[in-house]
Amino acid sequence: MITDRMSHWLSLVANLGVIAGIAFLVLEIRQNRDIATTQMRLDVSAVWRSIDGKREDASFAQVYEKSILRPTELSFREIIQLDAYYMGVIDQMLNSVQMSAAGLHRLQLDDAANDIAIVYFSNEFAQAWWQQTSQHWPDLKFKKIMDEAVGAVSDQRNQEFYGGIQRRLAEHSEGDTN
Repeated sequence: MITDRMSHWLSLVANLGVIAGIAFLVLEIRQNRDIATTQMRLDVSAVWRSIDGKREDASFAQVYEKSILRPTELSFREIIQLDAYYMGVIDQMLNSVQMSAAGLHRLQLDDAANDIAIVYFSNEFAQAWWQQTSQHWPDLKFKKIMDEAVGAVSDQRNQEFYGGIQRRLAEHSEGDTN
């Protein structure tokens, strides 16, 4: 009888230990998931910074400027440089699609495509590049969403945006001299 009672208590303690172990495991899994999600978001952010950082290079900035202001004057070499730049943008977009599918990215593809189109595809060159390149994309959903997003933005937005900054600076400069 004492053995039965002792066996019962040992079994109860063992079961409580298993439950505590499972609870600890669940907490550890959640913590690891949160850490992985944070790291992935940091990695995605770093890639976007890398893409945008290319425009900090003086020679590429000249090519990028030319693609906005005088796209028909781009040389073949400059088009190749811009192609690599825009492929980086699309690769990052495709990473966002994968992250959304895995539940690691909250932004919906439509919203992401619209944001990307406004920032990166608001000039004549970028839109021509998308039309030429997108013919080869097998993911019809991605292509359709990007086609709509790119088609919805003005091909003059980049020029208007950067030109607006120049005008504000000129106005500010004129105000300082008066």
